[in-house]
Amino acid sequence: MMMRTIIAFTVVLMTLGVATAQPIVSPQRGEPLRKDVLNAVRPVVEKETGGPVLFVVSVLNVMGGWAYAEVTPQRPGGEPVDWRRTKFREAFEADAFSGLVLALLRKKDGVWTVLDYFIGPTDVAWLEWVEKYKLPEALFRKPE
Repeated sequence: MMMRTIIAFTVVLMTLGVATAQPIVSPQRGEPLRKDVLNAVRPVVEKETGGPVLFVVSVLNVMGGWAYAEVTPQRPGGEPVDWRRTKFREAFEADAFSGLVLALLRKKDGVWTVLDYFIGPTDVAWLEWVEKYKLPEALFRKPE
């Protein structure tokens, strides 16, 4: 029984080591990876905001098959999203809305898919993803 526990614990530690040992990259403008990740986020945000959006990127990190995007949507031409014309109106008018979009993505079979997202969080919403998906906090932080 003790040997099985030790083996199981070792396997868990090795698995965690693999997940955190992967390098985190922050794709820059013009890089295909950046375009692929943001294009996966775009339809979700367009549906929530009722129109086309472009993103001002605060954080975009990729680690293996995981990606995190922290973006501010705006309309083409640079106009801000009018949150009063969305389902977020009440939160926006109560000053309980950040205007940020946080998105967690997973790559499967070569395609990025939004796994989870928050629109307008006023706290560190991604902390629950660290726990839920067993991801390192570094994936969610702005690169130094």
